[in-house]
Amino acid sequence: MSINFLQKYETLRKSVPIPAVRITQLEDCKMVDYTHFSKHCYHTFTVMASEHATYSTLSVGKHLLDCDLAIFSEFCYECCQVTNCYNSTYLADCINCQDCHFCANCNNCQNCFGCVSLSNKQYCFFNKQLDKDAYEKELVQAQKLSASQNQAKMQAIFTATPQPQSRQHNNVNCPYGDYLNNSQNIYWGFNTFYSENSGYLFDCGTVRNGWDMTFSGGGGSETGDLTAITDEFVYEMVGGASNYNCSFGTYLNHCNSCFYCFGCKNCSDCFGCVGLSNKKYCILNNQLNKEQYEKAVLEIKKELGWPLKH
Repeated sequence: MSINFLQKYETLRKSVPIPAVRITQLEDCKMVDYTHFSKHCYHTFTVMASEHATYSTLSVGKHLLDCDLAIFSEFCYECCQVTNCYNSTYLADCINCQDCHFCANCNNCQNCFGCVSLSNKQYCFFNKQLDKDAYEKELVQAQKLSASQNQAKMQAIFTATPQPQSRQHNNVNCPYGDYLNNSQNIYWGFNTFYSENSGYLFDCGTVRNGWDMTFSGGGGSETGDLTAITDEFVYEMVGGASNYNCSFGTYLNHCNSCFYCFGCKNCSDCFGCVGLSNKKYCILNNQLNKEQYEKAVLEIKKELGWPLKH
């Protein structure tokens, strides 16, 4: 019966050793987890295709320190929820900004300090437009203050400035969600980028036709194309990337048509498996031939109450 299968799967999951950390193709990286295709990183978590990142999470970039969700950004410090930002510090919810500091919700700005909700601006100091010389003089004085003092001045402007109900950039038909970028037809997506025709996504990227997912996608770090779709027709997935037609999986990578699997890599047509690599037609880690596999899977799906085609 279905309860038997699920019990066997849980027993198997608890009995198979799993890696202490989830890492792939690293060079000189220490104290990291969920870090992939990166170099010279320290204390990073859920970081991909990055170099010289330290104390950062959910990021893709170079020379990042104390950053969270810094995507395609470089030389950033204490930045949160930023995309395509360069040589900047203490930013929040900013896109395409360069040489900006203590700014929030700014887009396509350069050489701005302490600004809130500005777009396409340069040489602004606490939301006041200055010329280059005046800005540089004010910048010298601001640098004499502590970070907390500058942050407090910016926060006063932030509190007095209306903020958007959700932060989205370059999206099409994404009515619900927050921190969505370069996506289309997303329903309830959060911290999600370059995805389409999906819903209930959290911390996901490059997903198409995926539902109920977290910490998934973003497999393009292997090829260098971080915007290409890598995960498609996926449902109820946690962790992993580059999967196709998979459901109820955890930490799967490069898997095809795998269901109820945990920690598998480069597998196809597997059901209820744990910790396998380069396998096909396996159920509960037992090797079957194609005919045996298809017959057994059909019976398990019936027991689990799957809607089946007649």
